[in-house]
Amino acid sequence: MNTRTKTLTAIAVAAALGGATFAGISYAGHRGGGHGMDFLDRGQLGLSAMEVFAAVDADGDGKLTQAEIDKFRNDRHAAHDANGDGNLSLDEFAGLWHETTRPLTVRAFQMLDTDGDGVIARAEYDRPLAGIVQRLDRNRDGGLSLRDARHDRDDRDGWRDDD
Repeated sequence: MNTRTKTLTAIAVAAALGGATFAGISYAGHRGGGHGMDFLDRGQLGLSAMEVFAAVDADGDGKLTQAEIDKFRNDRHAAHDANGDGNLSLDEFAGLWHETTRPLTVRAFQMLDTDGDGVIARAEYDRPLAGIVQRLDRNRDGGLSLRDARHDRDDRDGWRDDD
């Protein structure tokens, strides 16, 4: 497993254990080069980490202590441990994952529902990927590959990979 895959896996696991929204927004905010607490603004899907921060900040003092994080994490675990055995089965974990990722699901839905009618019409569903190969095929070979992603990254970094 490469470093990027390990990092993304670690973020997903951390997310599932009670800090998904917070961890995900932190990661999204830092991917764009943000530093410090920039991630408390809005991530790519417009999700506000301030809401999550406030939920974890039990005493409302504007700081998260390890005790507050642990309590939040433990409370989420207990809420989904339906049989009380101290472990999460796949079904119990699925409930935790759904709860944790629900704000992202809502934001993604809202982004697709361009007319705001509460229904994603087929045209709205198709729109984001329509013509994507033409837009992202950097080496113009008619398909998307990791090489296209590398060309895009290299272009942004001032490097060219013309091999």
